[in-house]
Amino acid sequence: MNYTVITEINMTLTYLFVFFLALTTINAQCSDRRASCINIRNCPPVIAILQRPRPLSAETLQTLRNLQCGFQGNDPMVCCLNAEPTTTTTTTATVTTATMTDSATPSPPDVMNHPNLRLLDSGCGPITQPRVFGGNKTGVFEFPWMALIAYDTGRLNPEFRCGGTIISSKYILTAAHCVTLLPSTLRLIGVRVGDHDISKERDCDRDESGLELECAERYQDFGVESVHYHPDYTTSKLQNDIAIIRLNSSVDFRPLNVKSICLPYGTAAKLNQKRAIVTGWGATEFGPRSQDLLQAKLPLVPHEQCKDVYKRTTEIWHKQLCAGGLNNIDSCLGDSGGPLQAPGIYNGRAVRTVQYGVVSYGLKQCGTEGYPGVYTKVAYYMDWILDTMTD
Repeated sequence: MNYTVITEINMTLTYLFVFFLALTTINAQCSDRRASCINIRNCPPVIAILQRPRPLSAETLQTLRNLQCGFQGNDPMVCCLNAEPTTTTTTTATVTTATMTDSATPSPPDVMNHPNLRLLDSGCGPITQPRVFGGNKTGVFEFPWMALIAYDTGRLNPEFRCGGTIISSKYILTAAHCVTLLPSTLRLIGVRVGDHDISKERDCDRDESGLELECAERYQDFGVESVHYHPDYTTSKLQNDIAIIRLNSSVDFRPLNVKSICLPYGTAAKLNQKRAIVTGWGATEFGPRSQDLLQAKLPLVPHEQCKDVYKRTTEIWHKQLCAGGLNNIDSCLGDSGGPLQAPGIYNGRAVRTVQYGVVSYGLKQCGTEGYPGVYTKVAYYMDWILDTMTD
């Protein structure tokens, strides 16, 4: 970061100091357990907000107001989602941030002018303030873009064997291996959104005594109109493992438990965090492992390190990313086809939840130290996704 940018940030921080002092209340703690209260200078998503043209919009100021959690000297502190502090050197007025890729890595496609961007939901990826549940549990409104992929297995009731995410009112993003080259015992038949506990018809957040605090509307079930998997997907290389499902009718976004997730393009194309969250019921081709939607916060694994782990079995290339597999962290909580997500600056305006990866493979090692999960890197497929979507 150059000296000019640092100066601009310092000027904006002076303004924010006065702005925050005017507040009647200050959050001493972060209500979102995914967030840490740190110096505003050490939070990359907020730094990105501060680099926008001034004056800051009312929406931006409200975002900052909601994130503020105290002061460190003259600097505001903010609730920084999934943040690892950057290294700040005040004597040289520079800020350095670790990067997961090198300059030789091809850039993702630029889709900022793609005509089908209009098909994506502008209200995607809302950042929620969940109640504290502890462990890997999630609230009924915390990850409203989650989808379950239903299959006919020859049994009485359909079974959920993969996950996915809502990316528009008509499309679900998932993995190619969830929709093609399926065994004869599996037939893709539908998609469910808005569910949380798949064993119950009614999902509610409850307090410690079991009393209902807030309940979600009923889940929505859909048939499959068409399936589109990446034409270069192969089971031999396990690359290009990405697909979209077109639903037979439109998703109703009015309920709080059904929303879309943002996709990585423009200002949200690059994953700047050191950790990301995978969510799911643990569903694989063998069935779900959990009745409740769970989450796991995973460290990202450097590309070269991941390549070395898998070099004897397959090739990890630049269109894949790896996470988990360190310190016995369990990455089994994510469904095949489910999301690896983190906050990002969406459309250059607000902090939203962005899907950076699709669960591809590696999860059968379930928590084995040194074996991270492999995810399809969504940013490199934005052109294919948008080219494939239709009205």
